[in-house]
Amino acid sequence: MKVTFLGTGVAVPYENRAQSSILIELDDFKILIDCGIGSYHRLEQLGIDLAEIDAVCITHHHLDHNGDLLNILKARWLLNCDTLKIFGPAGTKSFLESLLEAYPYLRGKLKFEIEERKEFTLGGARFKALPTIHSIESQGYVIDNALAISGDTRAFKDFISQECDIMVHELSLPFGYDADYHTTPENLKNHLKYCRAEKIYLTHLYPMAHAVKDKILEFLEYDAVVAEDMMSFEL
Repeated sequence: MKVTFLGTGVAVPYENRAQSSILIELDDFKILIDCGIGSYHRLEQLGIDLAEIDAVCITHHHLDHNGDLLNILKARWLLNCDTLKIFGPAGTKSFLESLLEAYPYLRGKLKFEIEERKEFTLGGARFKALPTIHSIESQGYVIDNALAISGDTRAFKDFISQECDIMVHELSLPFGYDADYHTTPENLKNHLKYCRAEKIYLTHLYPMAHAVKDKILEFLEYDAVVAEDMMSFEL
């Protein structure tokens, strides 16, 4: 399994980061976990054709996590690609329907299938979707008990304690904020005693959190690294 961060940014621009998106490569099977704005172009930078993407798994329907979904679907229509499998939380079917209401010229042209299941298999890997704590319906993913990806959430035991080798967890906010729907350093550290991952990649840092990233890493006292766009690792 090869994992590449296409986008590690947030809803406001900084450091030329694309918005949230992770590419999972399982032999010849390619999956996007979220596809925020900019992920479309990151794939081009990697030399990956949109026709090679087999599935998209959405954590939640905020623009910085799904903003390129319609771009991808339209481009695949123009390229005459096969049907794209889309997985997401409850409301994903309604979300796509609303996009087609807004852009009716695409109705009947885009090829996709939507599933809102909590367990499924892609490319021979087992995916488990777990509800997370955010301002709207949201979920994280655990893949083959090897990789866990939180999406947007505050840190909490049920997700942090999932069996995995590597965890990708958001850390949106710096010290001193309330951890209502996003993670803070204090919130994450309070739950690291439950973490079973050997290493954590931190992503989705807002600029004020990124400005103190070194202090955050020192404070966490864990094998953690702040993810950058186009960074990759293998499991």
